[in-house]
This record gives sequence, C-alpha cells and structure tokens, in this order.
Amino acid sequence: MAAACKSEPGPEHEQKSDVVVVLDVLPGDFVAENEPLKMLSAGDPIQLVPAPQGGHVIHVGARVRGLGSDTVNIRSRLRDPTTNAIEMEEARDIVMRPVDGQPEWMEPDLRSVSQVTHIPACPNYDAVVLLGATWTLEVIIDEIEGPGLGTARVDVSPACSQADGPAKAQCQCECEPNYVLGKCAAAK
Repeated sequence: MAAACKSEPGPEHEQKSDVVVVLDVLPGDFVAENEPLKMLSAGDPIQLVPAPQGGHVIHVGARVRGLGSDTVNIRSRLRDPTTNAIEMEEARDIVMRPVDGQPEWMEPDLRSVSQVTHIPACPNYDAVVLLGATWTLEVIIDEIEGPGLGTARVDVSPACSQADGPAKAQCQCECEPNYVLGKCAAAK
C-alpha cells in the first residue's frame, strides 16, 4: 500500500464556494487496462509507456476518499524536487468508481486508459535528466460538482516500461535530454 500523502487544496484552485472538503489522495501508476493501480510510495519507479501519437507518457491515477460525487478533474504534474518548478503536466475530467472491498475509496474506471492522466514526458526536448532521476509527482483531484479538493505529492523515478530490445532502446533515446528530431531513427 502507498505511503500516506498529505492532502490539501492547491494554491491554483479556483474557489467554487465558501466550503472546501479536503480529500485524501493516494497517487497511483496506471499499469494496464483492467489491472489494479500500482500505488506509489516515495522512491518508486513510474513507468513511461508508448503513446499512440508517438513519444512516451506517464499514466497517473489516484485513489480518493471523501468524494461526494463521481466526476472529478485530475491534474498530474512532474515537479523538479529542488526548485519545485513544473516540468510537465496533464489534466482531464474523469469518472470515479468505488474501489472493490474499500467502498470509502474511489478510483478511475480502470477498464480504460482514457480515465487517467497522460503526462507527456518524451521526447525530452529539455536539458533535464528524466530517466532514473527523482521527480516529485503531484496529483490534484478537484470534484467538478462538489466542494471536494485534494492534493498529494510523492517522489518517483521515471523508467522505460519495455523489456529489453528495440522498444526499450527507442524509449531510452527519446527520453534522453536535448532530443532533436530524427535523433532516434537508428534506435528503431
């Protein structure tokens, strides 16, 4: 089980009412459709997976306690742990459902990858080291039709999810710092 993460409203939250219900949020790595979330603890690897449009993304979901409805906006970010600068992020509206055996907790519908964020990570055009480095993953859950808001942070280390071979070489090449178009043509 994931380590407890502090949940609190983020500073960018636009107040919808005078009442905010603080949600408990546990970040998770979406491994595959119809598979349980891999709950994340400090220092865990988080997988980079091929995106249909090319490149590699990080699929992030969360378990949430305290929701009054089932529709939320989930925003996932990778932050530099030293400067706290946001390096990459993605957000979307999703539908949550109760976790089997834990009805007080809800999570995305794990039958579809469309119900988790897809943080665009590679190609890595910046000079930052992504693979094997420690990054702070921030997950913000904002209840769309209710007052619920929660944030959790956990340090993770992005890693290519592929077994050895050309697919892993492609991921590693695209995720190296300072990517330029055509750089990985030989990796295919």
